[in-house]
Amino acid sequence: MTTLVQRSQALEVKLQSLGQAKSHANDLTHIQQRTEEWKTCHCALMALRSQTAPLTLAIEDTATVASKAKAFRQNAHTVLSRLVEKKDINELTRDAAWKRLLKSCEGLTETLDAAARKAWRAHLEKLGTLEDPSTLRQRTPLTPSNDEALKAYQLSHAAFSGITRLELPRSANDLAQISTHMTSCQQAFARIAFDLPDEVSAFYAAINAGTATLTHVTPTVSKWLREQGHLDRFRVRNAVQ
Repeated sequence: MTTLVQRSQALEVKLQSLGQAKSHANDLTHIQQRTEEWKTCHCALMALRSQTAPLTLAIEDTATVASKAKAFRQNAHTVLSRLVEKKDINELTRDAAWKRLLKSCEGLTETLDAAARKAWRAHLEKLGTLEDPSTLRQRTPLTPSNDEALKAYQLSHAAFSGITRLELPRSANDLAQISTHMTSCQQAFARIAFDLPDEVSAFYAAINAGTATLTHVTPTVSKWLREQGHLDRFRVRNAVQ
């Protein structure tokens, strides 16, 4: 009988230990889940703050973001104080204060994101737009110098458009780069000659069509080519050969 009692007591101790181990495992899983939620939420906020730092928010949005940030700091202070006081992360992560902290972090992130997108759109609108390269090419006389300018315009325009399509700038460098690309497009555009003499336009039209003859090289055309430094770009060949 004594042996049976001892075995029963030993079994009871083991069951209690297993119960405690299971409880500790559940607590650990809970803590890991809650801290992962915090890590995800906080990392998203920090990344967004880095992205939006170069932008100038609207006055009313600045006030709203500041209010949300104040609430977030207060909740963070409350949670930190509780943790320092009781040193019980398990109890803390089950408390309403923890939920308020996460909610305030998410609220600040959402508010800042909306304000930043608005500020980014305003920045792009202030910067202005550029003509589509395909449209520009259609109305540009086909000359060697214009072709070079169009190629430069197209490259800068592609880089410019790539940044404007972003929902938010990735860093301050995007704001600097988009201004640089805008300037490069404007400089390339300024090099394009739209108002060509009629005889010069006819000459290049014939060149591009493969039908140019010496009759197209009028004194006006010869003078214009010489002034532009393009006279040596052309060679005369016998069409019969």
